[in-house]
Amino acid sequence: MKNIVERITDSLKYDIQYNDQTGHMNEVLLYDYPEISGGEKSYDETSVAGRKGALVGRDIGKSNLKIACTFSILSPQFMPNVRRLKKWLCGTGQLILSDSPEIYYRVLKVDYGTIERELRYYGRFTATFTCEPFEYLVSGQREYMAEELKFNPYDECCPVYKITGEGMCTLEVNEKQMTANVGQNLTIDTGKMIAYREDGEIRNTDVTGDYEDLFLPEGENRINITYGFDLKIIPNWGYDV
Repeated sequence: MKNIVERITDSLKYDIQYNDQTGHMNEVLLYDYPEISGGEKSYDETSVAGRKGALVGRDIGKSNLKIACTFSILSPQFMPNVRRLKKWLCGTGQLILSDSPEIYYRVLKVDYGTIERELRYYGRFTATFTCEPFEYLVSGQREYMAEELKFNPYDECCPVYKITGEGMCTLEVNEKQMTANVGQNLTIDTGKMIAYREDGEIRNTDVTGDYEDLFLPEGENRINITYGFDLKIIPNWGYDV
């Protein structure tokens, strides 16, 4: 087991970034590397009388990912530092681990563990991030033209389609279609399964079709839209975990 000095020395080389702030910016260090768990698939299971074990059926989803980070606090202002840490690590947001700066996690909530105070000025504090079970590429968060997304080298992703124009149009992805009534602009978010205008107004009734049909699987993809409409796409590339 590493002693406290060794752990703190290692943590100087490792950090997290949450909503544009790092641990170093908040005067705390990671006590050890984060513990990552979850992301497990769930299946329908049916018990049959006389049969050993249950029948495993279709895939019905995946559990959320949990990332536990334990911070070392060394300060004469120990409790004020804990309060500042809680103020920083709250709500939803984006979490980046310093050894994979090209990847981020979408955080759904943050829970706090027990404060372990070993000395008057030293202790540890654990925060557990509950995240979507997907590793998002930072590069997949900007807008692309359809012709730039002919090949997806990553896992299946849920893009955001941003359409500008006026009137009825058809968005076709791999020969599957969604029709949309566009009034100047319309955003189709396949991950959240909603359609809305730039001003935030929900316009689900303006689209017809299945959001899942607009997902981009790994490999070759074909994306087309009715002539006269402009299309930009945020691919949300990443890796299933």
